[in-house]
Amino acid sequence: MIIGGIVVVLVIVAAAYFVGLPMLKANQKSSDGFVPSPTSSATYTMMQTAQPTPEYTIVIPETTTLPGVVRDDRLEEDYEQIYSLNQKFSFGQKVKFAHDLTRPPLYIRFNLAPTKIIRQRMISIGTSLEHMVETTETSPNAWFEVKIIDAGSGAVIDQQGFGKEYSDAIKQSFMVRQNGNYRIEMSGNEVNADVQMLIGTP
Repeated sequence: MIIGGIVVVLVIVAAAYFVGLPMLKANQKSSDGFVPSPTSSATYTMMQTAQPTPEYTIVIPETTTLPGVVRDDRLEEDYEQIYSLNQKFSFGQKVKFAHDLTRPPLYIRFNLAPTKIIRQRMISIGTSLEHMVETTETSPNAWFEVKIIDAGSGAVIDQQGFGKEYSDAIKQSFMVRQNGNYRIEMSGNEVNADVQMLIGTP
């Protein structure tokens, strides 16, 4: 019986050493921090930083067009051309031009080509003739504006345009008949503008 007791004690001690001690160490490591398994994987999310909006304002120097006599057949008068521009306007792009008007009028005329879009429309709805058709329309985002500004006071002397609160006429003209130092600002979106600025001949 004594020998049997000794054997039982030795078995208990061996079990505690080979089984209990490793379990105790494993519990201690897990309490210190999480150790990922070799098969675990991390997921990365890429975030794109928004790019700053570019500035589209272009300042045009005064001497962009050589003087030349232009005949206006509608008014049956001759004018001197001081400026011309044929440019695509996008994102509210702005073009500036300055002129000290000593020979009025300042005669501004422009011809526009707004962007066209194609739409699909259903016609004859609810009948046997119901079908889709393609239509070409002026983009609702197309607009153009010309402002005549007094360079000294900053007051708007006159303004004309296309789209927004203006008319849908793509060919327009107007005049400023008083002497003054003026700043002309043109801006627009989704439109090509052919602009001429004229003054009285000497």
